[in-house]
Amino acid sequence: MITAEGLLVVPLPRLTLREVVDRTVAFLGALERLQAGDGGDLMVGPAAEDELDGHLGWLWDGVTGPVLDALGITGPSADGRPPRVWWIPTGPLAFLPLHAAGHHREATGRTVLDRTVPSYAPTVRALAAARRRTAASVPSFLVVAVPEAPGAPPLPGAAGEGAAVAGALPGARLLAGEAATRDAVVSALADHTWLHFCGHGTSEPLTAVGSRLLVHDHLDHPLTVAGISRLDLSGADLAYLSACGTARSGFTVMDEGLHLAGGLQLAGFRHVVGTLWEIEDTLSVRIAEQVYEGLGAPRPVADRAPYAVREAVRGIRDRYPRTPSLWAAHIHVGP
Repeated sequence: MITAEGLLVVPLPRLTLREVVDRTVAFLGALERLQAGDGGDLMVGPAAEDELDGHLGWLWDGVTGPVLDALGITGPSADGRPPRVWWIPTGPLAFLPLHAAGHHREATGRTVLDRTVPSYAPTVRALAAARRRTAASVPSFLVVAVPEAPGAPPLPGAAGEGAAVAGALPGARLLAGEAATRDAVVSALADHTWLHFCGHGTSEPLTAVGSRLLVHDHLDHPLTVAGISRLDLSGADLAYLSACGTARSGFTVMDEGLHLAGGLQLAGFRHVVGTLWEIEDTLSVRIAEQVYEGLGAPRPVADRAPYAVREAVRGIRDRYPRTPSLWAAHIHVGP
């Protein structure tokens, strides 16, 4: 752990590689059962949500709780201004929502969300570089909406979300449907400091650099992590990826931040909002609206992103505390 005073080693005696691997496999399995619906069995949903909640409690007891205790963060802040904490997970922990760790069904405040403003970073160097960058004096907004990507299920809410976000941001450019090709998006990124993407994202478990945003021509011209991270977007402020799995790493490079969210930060975006797994379409739109409200739209400020994401997630958590799959996926990457 790195603090303002230097390096601090925190023993985590309950954390073993075997336990982390087993928990990761079980966590992802519960998510898959929820997303598959398992033939309409009404018992699958509650049982899987209970399992996810149990894993979040284990993450608190074995990982995040001891770290926060070592930092002296032993309860919610008295002044209502919780401290910032950045997580840089490696190995199988990269698949688990450290920011959502805690005992959310208890009124004890023993959760990362209640005690801190949590963020992630691909590496310490990437975080330091992002903190050195300054926000653009005049932000410019690009909105990309792909409700029907070839070979992927339709996303009815994507078109409406794209139009709503573009309408809420002054001077925003909207690339939607067939106009949202890889070359068009890459070209437009060079002229805009903000990106909002609503559509499908895919995580490639075996080759993380192949994880991609499904632009309209993605079958022939994919917009991949590798391609994104090679862009020079040094003046970019914020990317909001309203797509599934944009912050999930690959199995073969778990020690690196090679997912779509991390790739965009490495390319130059100071702040990135992404997700760890697929989110229900309607709820995704609602969270986006709440995040932009927290950013101060129609004149949003990128540096408010970690606070806006935290408040949006906590709001959904407080409403649906027994269904962590609905609110634990959204994360903030950046300073």
